[in-house]
Amino acid sequence: MRKIVLSVHEFMTIMGGLDEELKAGGAEGRAVFEAWLDQWKSLESKTRDLPPMEYADLLFDGKVTINAISDEQLADVIGFVDRLIAMHQGLIDEDDLDADPEELESWQKRRRELNDLRAVQPS
Repeated sequence: MRKIVLSVHEFMTIMGGLDEELKAGGAEGRAVFEAWLDQWKSLESKTRDLPPMEYADLLFDGKVTINAISDEQLADVIGFVDRLIAMHQGLIDEDDLDADPEELESWQKRRRELNDLRAVQPS
């Protein structure tokens, strides 16, 4: 069985982004969104009232482990990460004030890791 470990920041970014896309009428990402929805809502609830420093520590030091990720869910995550990479690259290409090369690099690294995970046959 494949498993995936994400930082809380990555998990929240993926789920928040998929939520926005689905609300806007998109169809991509539904499998992973529905599978992870309860975990996302629970995490949001637990973090809502954290002081800013504790919240920041959790975002970047905390981990979310998904112990069983299907091929369809993995494809959804990869597709969303591809869209994030394209968005960040676009901001950089346009010299946008919100451009963040480190964020782009972080998502590119995650994409490579997801590709490696895709190559592993589930047991």
